[in-house]
Amino acid sequence: MKLLLVFLFFFLMYATVTMDPVALKDESDDYITVTVEGAVDEEKTLQLNRYATLQDALDEVDLQSDADLNTLNPQMVLKDKDCIVIPEKSEVKKVSINTATAEELVQLPGIGPSTAEKIVLYRDENGLFQNLEDLMRIKGIGPAKYEKIKDLITL
Repeated sequence: MKLLLVFLFFFLMYATVTMDPVALKDESDDYITVTVEGAVDEEKTLQLNRYATLQDALDEVDLQSDADLNTLNPQMVLKDKDCIVIPEKSEVKKVSINTATAEELVQLPGIGPSTAEKIVLYRDENGLFQNLEDLMRIKGIGPAKYEKIKDLITL
């Protein structure tokens, strides 16, 4: 009788336990969510496969014509909740004070035709500028005007 009770006990235990396989990973871990903003036509939140790369995200958005991808690594693996900011190209072309013509120098703010001619004349008489601050040796270019153009010039 004891043997029958033990058998019945184990039989009932076996019948109540489910034998379904146990999922060892959460299904939501198969995807990541990333946001792409900046130089894109429309900011988007994307759902991508886990271990997706930046290139995978870029393929899902429409980039603007001024998007600058030079500083981004397309092979970078993204993580969940990443926010990707696509920078814009800065089209600031610097003017060389050692090689620019008077016409090119006039493009700088506050530099008129006569000041541009003075820069070219100074260069012809004294040689090339050795540093940007030497530009303040030109009559009409003081510290205030120099501050306005210093980020727009190069040697």
